[in-house]
Amino acid sequence: MVLENFERFTQQGRSFNPKISIRKRGQIGFNNGAIKRFKIDGFDYVVLFIDKERTQIAFQFTNNKDEEGARKLAKRKNNYFVSGKSFLDYYNLSYEESQVFSVEWMEEHGIAVINLQEHSTAEVGSQEDDVLS
Repeated sequence: MVLENFERFTQQGRSFNPKISIRKRGQIGFNNGAIKRFKIDGFDYVVLFIDKERTQIAFQFTNNKDEEGARKLAKRKNNYFVSGKSFLDYYNLSYEESQVFSVEWMEEHGIAVINLQEHSTAEVGSQEDDVLS
């Protein structure tokens, strides 16, 4: 058979590019691409970190609810999110408009990192969940 060494692609209607967003409501969201690629679906909690210069946020996923700073992940069909309002307010980070970030995955540490200086803004009138899926 001519196609015996090829894999059939059957996934439609989703973005597989991992993204993390900061939403207007102060939620921090993880799209389907991030969930699948980084196997976030195997975790129930996330711990948030910020670098000293406040240009990057790191996300460490865990199942230990007692880990200091652990926040429960809310899981929806095509995106997960966590309440980030207190974190964003504490570090004086803006969430007046939704922002979408590419993700660097640090495989050796199991940590996702976003650069706050490198983001795009969700289009006016778009559904935030659409941006995240």
